[in-house]
Amino acid sequence: MLVFLLTALCASGFAEEYAEGARGEEIEQIQQQLADLGYLTGTVDGIYGKQTTTAVRLFQQLNGLEQTGTVDAGTYAALFSAQAKQLPEGLERDDEGEEVQALQQRLIQLGFLDDEADGKYGKNTESAVEDFQEHLIAQGVENVSATGAATPITQEYLFDETRSTFLKELSLGDEDGEVRRLERRLRNLGYLDEEPDSVFDDYTLAVVKAFQNAEGFSPTGTADQQTVDALFSSDAVVAERFVAHDIYVGDANDAVVAVQEAMAQYGMLGAVIDGKYGSDLQTALERFHAYLVETGSPYAEHFAMYDGVTAAAQDLLATEDFFVYREDVETGASEEEVLRVQRRLYSLYYISEGVIDGAVGEKTRAAIREFQANNRLEETGVADEETQRALFSDDAIGKWTKYKLRVSIDDQRVYVYALNTFGEYELDQTFICSTGLGNSTPPGIYTTSTEPLNRWQYFQKYECWAQYSFRITGNIWFHSVLYSAPNTSTLRYGSVSALGRKASHGCVRLRVDDAKWIYDNCDAGTIVEVY
Repeated sequence: MLVFLLTALCASGFAEEYAEGARGEEIEQIQQQLADLGYLTGTVDGIYGKQTTTAVRLFQQLNGLEQTGTVDAGTYAALFSAQAKQLPEGLERDDEGEEVQALQQRLIQLGFLDDEADGKYGKNTESAVEDFQEHLIAQGVENVSATGAATPITQEYLFDETRSTFLKELSLGDEDGEVRRLERRLRNLGYLDEEPDSVFDDYTLAVVKAFQNAEGFSPTGTADQQTVDALFSSDAVVAERFVAHDIYVGDANDAVVAVQEAMAQYGMLGAVIDGKYGSDLQTALERFHAYLVETGSPYAEHFAMYDGVTAAAQDLLATEDFFVYREDVETGASEEEVLRVQRRLYSLYYISEGVIDGAVGEKTRAAIREFQANNRLEETGVADEETQRALFSDDAIGKWTKYKLRVSIDDQRVYVYALNTFGEYELDQTFICSTGLGNSTPPGIYTTSTEPLNRWQYFQKYECWAQYSFRITGNIWFHSVLYSAPNTSTLRYGSVSALGRKASHGCVRLRVDDAKWIYDNCDAGTIVEVY
């Protein structure tokens, strides 16, 4: 019927234009087509009102036509053609699926969402969509409302890679939501190592300059349109390293992680890397400073304070090689050098913490031989100069296992890392968990004690059961949520609702499927880090 009508109208030269105020069957057909294509959200009633005019104007805008709001012959032909642009279906609160995940990923890219792309349209996603809609309105877009619902037209603007999100230039001293959006993107690209806020301070200035340098722009530090458009594009240059900034005791960020990794590399830190500047790192920095003084390093003064590390000192750690060979580490070697080698072997998972004692025993010699074998060195069990150069390098090969499990007590998450073909760990899965109340889940690096245990595990002291137990150390295990008997019908729902917060007596509780995954896929000796 529509094809016949279109043919008839075109044959007659489409003498009549349809405009606001028109009524009839033809208007109803136009409205229905606009609704089917996602442009009209109002009622299909055969009355050409303001909503229909807005929908027609939008259709014309997105299909390369003059935006008149009236349906002439060209608009009519385009509207009913196979080439008419179809808008995506609307999304709203409580929707789930791949479309929601794609929406979230784009909102993250544009700096409106500071959350995971989990495919669930919750409160944070709704707020992010509303922020984006308010941003469009501030840019002068008239056909959206700040509702938080991802309407078809909202999505059309959101996914349009050719559309600029630039609103205004940002520079030192500015303070508003656009600065926060800028910083979120700079953090996600790896330039910024602070929690994004709304203040364009000296560190933001340095970070913007670093991004501009990476893009080949003049490093003015002002976020002009060229900078903003490049920053939020899908091919924005990712940072090789964040812009360094001074850090102090009590800080927790990637800069602290980088310093901890450097201290572990040089055998000064024998503790799990947790990104927290505490007493372990202070002690490691004190050791490092003494080492630099003893070896005559010209950079020793940069590390003379232990309660803080300057940006300049961090840059040195990233660019300079501080290794100095002093003696072979074997039986009879100085305690200081033995401890340095043992701490490094610990950080590379060759020995347990209890072996770090300053004396070269059989476990240390065996670990040195294993390190030498993995790094294609002669297996002597003596850490000579060649072995130490490999051991204290940033590309030393550790005693890697197929998976590495990192348990974050703060996040109440288990992060599963898989070893890729390049010998590097990549985040593979994330499990919600419950660790122990108080300090009952001990931080540390565990390898020699880890192993799968029992399909059903009984805890006599607490008169309960769990599925798929996997030892971390001693009587600290991964296992499922709790049961009153070895039967799935006896699930204790309180242990399920407690996931995501401390609740156990020290073990790491997981959802059944997640506990089973560890039990089925992780061998004895799998690296487990608790921090």
